[in-house]
Amino acid sequence: MTYLKSKLRSLAVSGLVLAAMPSLAHAQSADEVGQRIKALLAAQGLQLSWSGIAEQGDGFVLQGVSASADGVDGSAPIGDITLSDISQDGDVILVGDVTMPGYSRTEDGMTLSIDGISMTGLQLPEADASDPMNTLMIYATADIDRMSFSAGGQEVFSMSQVHSDSSSADDGTLTFGAAVEEFFVNLAMVEDAQSKAVIDALGYQTLKGYVEMSGTYNPQDGRMTIDEYNTSIAEAGTFGMTLDISGYTPQFIQALREMQTQMAATEGQDQSAQSMAMLGLMQQINLHGASVRFDDDSLTNKVLSFVAAQQGVQPSDIKNQAKAVLPFALAQVGDPALTAAVSAAVNTFLDNPESLEISVEPENPLPFALVAASAMTAPQALPQQLGFGIAANE
Repeated sequence: MTYLKSKLRSLAVSGLVLAAMPSLAHAQSADEVGQRIKALLAAQGLQLSWSGIAEQGDGFVLQGVSASADGVDGSAPIGDITLSDISQDGDVILVGDVTMPGYSRTEDGMTLSIDGISMTGLQLPEADASDPMNTLMIYATADIDRMSFSAGGQEVFSMSQVHSDSSSADDGTLTFGAAVEEFFVNLAMVEDAQSKAVIDALGYQTLKGYVEMSGTYNPQDGRMTIDEYNTSIAEAGTFGMTLDISGYTPQFIQALREMQTQMAATEGQDQSAQSMAMLGLMQQINLHGASVRFDDDSLTNKVLSFVAAQQGVQPSDIKNQAKAVLPFALAQVGDPALTAAVSAAVNTFLDNPESLEISVEPENPLPFALVAASAMTAPQALPQQLGFGIAANE
């Protein structure tokens, strides 16, 4: 899999660009549209180029498109992008439809294929860093029929019926959602002997599932709320999360990207100054709340059975060992109430694996930098500071 990972990295530019690509085009003047597209994508770390622009009906075609991502070597040939039903609303260029033909790229035995790429209701504002909304490309819907990676003639990963949508309110708040109707992962290609033994024992040579996500975002104050982000794996379980933060503004995103570029350029050198600057930057992000949840669909008992077989005991013995060890491990935190709450929830879950949810809900928004500092200097106070909670089978 090490070889596979290196090749996926080189192909990642293609996937990244294609995901953002439909955020492409507009205009009455093809040159004006092209320059606006380049500026907006550059603000997101993507560099775009093409060999020509051809008028077509009420739109045009970007011909011979190539793209690259900041920090990734090389560029990816994309092909022709068709933009139609183009109009203008004030300073905003509107593209009714963006489409491109099937895409396939092969490199050193690795192939990336994407089919059925389309987007509707694309808005291209005039790039203006002083207005947070003008660094974003908003669309109504975006779809990919199928995306897949393969290696050596075998499919490694695929996604089918990928859909996302968004809408904006008068105050600039965006509401968004996304879903992957089905994904497939081929774990049979894992080469590490130890990992392969675990995969085979659990019976997860292949994984299938779906993804659902929804939330809101206000670029003015950077308030982002992820109401749900669920990844469900058949015959395993559903892993879900929620998140509520503020300060994640377009300006913060740009500053973070510049910081990462600087650190990449000085890799191997003393980066203490950059690390301090990064800590200062994270001071802008505030945590309002978050949760992580697991709804079991047989994974827990499979893991218990596997561990029990490794130790030559029964699954019930592993449960009892976990129940006995957990309070002693948590005692180091120095919070008896926390120890009791976590132990009770874990015991309930182990006895009848249905769901387990961990949440944090601080009384007041907490800067991420403060959370990190507390974790290093006073970890025993962190659960109360975060408003930590845990629940099983609810």
